[in-house]
Amino acid sequence: MGACTCGYSTDPEKNCNGTHKVVKAVKEDLAKKLEENGFPHTAAYVREN
Repeated sequence: MGACTCGYSTDPEKNCNGTHKVVKAVKEDLAKKLEENGFPHTAAYVREN
């Protein structure tokens, strides 16, 4: 697939293996739950970083 530039690859040779898609989904789920529980600023931080 090629060299990964996102920094999340779990491949030993740092080739892109789609890990960034999982990280993005987990971050979005966490941000949504934070917003629902009254932490909008923290949710924005999680989405952006």
